[in-house]
Amino acid sequence: MSVITKAFVRVSSQVHEFKEQSNKYSELSLFVLGLGLLYVGGTSLAYAGSGSYGEACNGILLLVEGTFGALITAVAGIGAIIASAVGGFKMAWSLIVVAVGAFILRSYITLFNGDCGACQVC
Repeated sequence: MSVITKAFVRVSSQVHEFKEQSNKYSELSLFVLGLGLLYVGGTSLAYAGSGSYGEACNGILLLVEGTFGALITAVAGIGAIIASAVGGFKMAWSLIVVAVGAFILRSYITLFNGDCGACQVC
């Protein structure tokens, strides 16, 4: 055996031994990691109504419900007309869903995730 082969065999056996040792304590280490994440994340709970998440969510919703949402709706409507003209009726329905969804996005987010920042348009 050459020196490189012996070194490769030695390294691979050490890696295998380390893998066997880590498998013994994997459940315990994952449990400790989970508890640590809960402790760190529990000290400053973030919820949708306030904080940086609320500000970012409100900013995105203001864009989607404003002129950008109108642009998305207009493009989706034109795309639906063109798609139905060439026979793509399934595509036309999906474009109509996009158009309607741009204006009721805040309602969906409020329904599933609670309030998303203060509504400045309302």
